[in-house]
Amino acid sequence: MLTLEYCEDNALLSDLHGRIFGGEAPAAGVVLRADGKPCGVACYALEEGGVRIKEVGVLQEERGKGYGDFFTRALVFKFMQSGMDIFADGVCGYYKNLGFWEDGEGGMRVSPDRVVFPSSCKHREG
Repeated sequence: MLTLEYCEDNALLSDLHGRIFGGEAPAAGVVLRADGKPCGVACYALEEGGVRIKEVGVLQEERGKGYGDFFTRALVFKFMQSGMDIFADGVCGYYKNLGFWEDGEGGMRVSPDRVVFPSSCKHREG
């Protein structure tokens, strides 16, 4: 079972962030767990007018299972509940498929009422 949890445990965040991205870990983030085992981390920031998804990642040994797709979609869904726009650093086709558009400043954004969840996720049975 996959679960998400808000986390302020500096040791856990540092370990996951270092193994996935390297560099400094955030003061707080969201941890993805697979059957209770931490396997991913996401960093975000509240900004004027919205929430910014800064990084979403899964440990190398857990990739290819659709966890990153699930994690990102779950974050976007949760952030939609705030009613604020959602921003993403960088430009990529993945976010375009969710309804994001380029903001003209090197990133992407979407309003909660414009988010779409296409059915092309990578979930595998078994």
